[in-house]
Amino acid sequence: MSTLTGLVLGLALMAGTPVYLILQLVAPFQLPAARWRVAALLPLLAAIPIAGWCLYALSQDSNLWPLPFILFAPLGALYLAALLATQVIVRHA
Repeated sequence: MSTLTGLVLGLALMAGTPVYLILQLVAPFQLPAARWRVAALLPLLAAIPIAGWCLYALSQDSNLWPLPFILFAPLGALYLAALLATQVIVRHA
């Protein structure tokens, strides 16, 4: 893996969690229709069980407890960003 690829991948993983959390809070309020809001809440179907597992792992003193959420968050952020972008495109079409 080249240095640039590693840098981009590392940045995506580090920035993914805070970006996902912000988008998950903002996206349902930015979307106008109920169907769009339901689509914005869809990542919570995976995020809530993953967060629960992370809390369980933390209670068991696992040093890797945040890893599942860190790996999930960039995918959730990408989905929410694509959903918001699609809604903007549809609104202006």
